[in-house]
Amino acid sequence: MKKGQNLLSTAIVLGIVTFLVFPPSCANTSTPPEGGPKDTLAPVLMEIIPAYNTTGHPIDIKHSQISFEFDEYVALNNPNSFIFLSPPQSKPPTAKIKGKKVVVSFTEPLDSNRTYSLSLGEAIKDNNEGNPFPPYTHSFSTGDHVDSLFVSGNIVEASTMLPMSNITVLFHTDQSDSAIYKVRPKAAAKSDLWGYFTVRNLPVDTVYRVFAIEDLNNNNLYDPDQERVAFLDTLVLPSSVMRPGIPELVTVAMTDTAACLARPAQLSLAMFKEVSQRQFLRARERVSRRQMYLKFAAPYPQIDSLILEGIPQEKLILEYNFYRDSITVWINDQGPVPDTLQMRLSYQRTDDSLNILVPVTDTVRMIRPKGKMVENRWGEMVEEADTLAAYEVDASPEKIDQDGIVILFESPMILTPFDSITITSKNTREQIAPAPFTVERDTANIRRFILRLQEKLTAGYEYTLRIPDSLFLDIDGIYCDSLVQKFSLPQNEDLSSLTVEASNVNEKYMVELVDEKRTKVYRTYHIDTAAVLAFPYLKAGKYSLRITEDMNGNGQIDTGDLLEHRQPEKVMMFKFNDVVGNNAYIIEIPERTELIQTIDIGEMFR
Repeated sequence: MKKGQNLLSTAIVLGIVTFLVFPPSCANTSTPPEGGPKDTLAPVLMEIIPAYNTTGHPIDIKHSQISFEFDEYVALNNPNSFIFLSPPQSKPPTAKIKGKKVVVSFTEPLDSNRTYSLSLGEAIKDNNEGNPFPPYTHSFSTGDHVDSLFVSGNIVEASTMLPMSNITVLFHTDQSDSAIYKVRPKAAAKSDLWGYFTVRNLPVDTVYRVFAIEDLNNNNLYDPDQERVAFLDTLVLPSSVMRPGIPELVTVAMTDTAACLARPAQLSLAMFKEVSQRQFLRARERVSRRQMYLKFAAPYPQIDSLILEGIPQEKLILEYNFYRDSITVWINDQGPVPDTLQMRLSYQRTDDSLNILVPVTDTVRMIRPKGKMVENRWGEMVEEADTLAAYEVDASPEKIDQDGIVILFESPMILTPFDSITITSKNTREQIAPAPFTVERDTANIRRFILRLQEKLTAGYEYTLRIPDSLFLDIDGIYCDSLVQKFSLPQNEDLSSLTVEASNVNEKYMVELVDEKRTKVYRTYHIDTAAVLAFPYLKAGKYSLRITEDMNGNGQIDTGDLLEHRQPEKVMMFKFNDVVGNNAYIIEIPERTELIQTIDIGEMFR
């Protein structure tokens, strides 16, 4: 190597060392344990062989290793997943510890005249305290120059809009629909803990089709049955040039929130799980003596017939989920049921060779599972018999005015005399009066019923639901127990409320109040015109508003389809203020507060 190249390499390594020793983040102010101060510093990179941006790098496996030497002993953290080479090979690089060095080797010879970028991701931490080494990417070329264009972006989960880490971003020059399944990309990168990625060292005048996959098996190919995927609707022509100090390329500690969120992103990708295109019977189970379960791989299976030998067709009750790909089969017969049943299922299954639906008939043995064994009075172990039909009643105070009283039975009922149920109200003067109600059967669940009071619930009133003993009878011929349940609207004076005034509504939308992590839904509204939405009875805490463009009005967040070039239904988190980052999508509601928020939904989805 020439003297000028040596000086340049030394300067680059010193710059990396200086940045890692003095990272742009707040100091750790935790109290050190007894025996001396706790080590809170990340390992420092001292030397890289060969140096950053080296040209003429050997292509053979024996001589193409990269060595990273640190100022202390380090440990590896899932290197097969985090250490990543772009363009990728058939297998990920391997890494070994040699003293204070991490030596990365490749699984096959490198291509000639090709620029590579090797990302260490989150694979390295110090050996004592586990302090992570910030994600670092090393570049080198097997030719006489280093390609220097890049593209940055971020990746979120489509339904929560939360960042997704360790996702593989694929840049394909092959623009056919099959490339993502069969061909490894010409360039790639992994997203960090903030869902951020930078695809580096790209050549000029090259157009890419961009995807992202979970890549659970690290083969850089898309497996639709197992993995989530994202794609861009447009092609990408890189134009940004890699230069020292630009925020997209600076090594940032993942704990430095401000620095991580300040990085510019050119692309945005939303991950989703595709609905399977291959139809087959994925799972089946005999759940109990009168209950069986079928699970198909794709929605809306074409079932020609379903026969249980020895059981008349009129004795079968079929319960479907929303997409009809899960079916619960109930036997509505109070007589004895054999421990082993033969099910003949005729349906349309995907032929793997022709990739078309063909009629098939599967014969499935359904064996009754053993129940709980108990000792009888003669000392014999026998199967415990059911004595009461189980059911649950949900009269949650915070949601009863919207969702009603929900009764969910464990098995389908053959007698449901709801007119024998009573609901009464007691006012503040202890006066008791009937509270008339209506009964709805859930169209998506034959075992779920909803009771709704005909008059609006009154704050301060106490309501009582009474279900008499032996009122409901299930398909096992077993009666339900009695129940008395009291309920009322919340009266805690510390509770708060949020009112959303939604305007400029020209399509169908779902508006949901969710928790900070976007996993719990407090209330959901379905709107297609301007509306005032009430979210009452809120405890002090952090909340977010999720708004989904429900184009088909089915009340679901529909997923996307890669081959049809259809993105998942668009989800937006409402930005409450001008704060940068995730905090902008969170509202902290204090106690005893009535908040009003106006939302121009049309502007959000423009």
